Amino acid sequence: MADKLAAAKKAGFANVELFDNDWYAFRDAYAKEHSLPASTDGDDTSLKAARALTELAHEHGLEFSCFQPVRDFEGFVSAEDRAAAHAYAEGVLALLPTFGIDLVLCCSTTVPAPKTTGDLATVVADLAWLADRAAAVNPPVRVMYEALSFAAHRSQWQDVWEVIAAADRPNLGICLDSFNFLAREWADPYQEDGKLSSKVDDHIDASLAELVATVPGDKIYLYQVADGRRMVPAMTPPEDPSIPRIRPWSRGHRLFPCEYDQGAYLPVDKFSDAVVKTGYKGTWSLEVFNDSLSDPSPEVPIEHAQRGYVGLVKAMKESYERCTVARA
Repeated sequence: MADKLAAAKKAGFANVELFDNDWYAFRDAYAKEHSLPASTDGDDTSLKAARALTELAHEHGLEFSCFQPVRDFEGFVSAEDRAAAHAYAEGVLALLPTFGIDLVLCCSTTVPAPKTTGDLATVVADLAWLADRAAAVNPPVRVMYEALSFAAHRSQWQDVWEVIAAADRPNLGICLDSFNFLAREWADPYQEDGKLSSKVDDHIDASLAELVATVPGDKIYLYQVADGRRMVPAMTPPEDPSIPRIRPWSRGHRLFPCEYDQGAYLPVDKFSDAVVKTGYKGTWSLEVFNDSLSDPSPEVPIEHAQRGYVGLVKAMKESYERCTVARA
């Protein structure tokens, strides 16, 4: 974790998202190193580990922008599963003041029916509960709901916005992710041309116009930017029916913005411009999964951090320039 934080700072970042798997690895290693009991978030061991990780981040001149994700949280059918999901979320929320974090991401569940349901009333109740519990944290926490491209029930921005609007909580907003939108609505790594159809550009243009007209910029709590690699030859779909079709590409072949030399081909510029046109003035962040991150070489953190910073700055600059020209 120290190497990742040092790389982020050296590359130019001022803050980083705290990813759950990184946190769990740090927490469990801390417990083992200090001969502490195995930990569950919210207990004494986790709070001690959270203080240590926060101090480590501060030593590198970094803050945490958010914790992410609270995953597979909403829509459970049984009372037992819902109670377990609530306990898990309570544990995460208990740590956020120690991290200095006031923003948490909840991504739409990947747990399929019959264990979960996409029923609007059920999901609204779950997100409203999470937002209310987050508001009670000291200091209060905002919750953002994100549509995963391979979610079980809510995989489009309209699906999660419907929940946010119905829950009607002042601290509940949306997280927009260029990859999750374009992977679901535009791309198909299993086709030779990498696209869902010849009409897909018109489709996303309409969806993005709807986004600009529907979602106020101040209800977007974070914009995550990533591209995807054009697969040549096309990928072979997973044979296991339990694996969502898009997940192998999502987990192994995302790229940083503007990495056209690496095979980036998604129309991220269109999505970014739509986000800017909503009036969003918040943080632009990166969420990139790629098989290259599993390389144990010590150069991997700094190489990826530098690539990410260059691409993110370029994507931001070009989007604001395009939108400024369009308004002139």
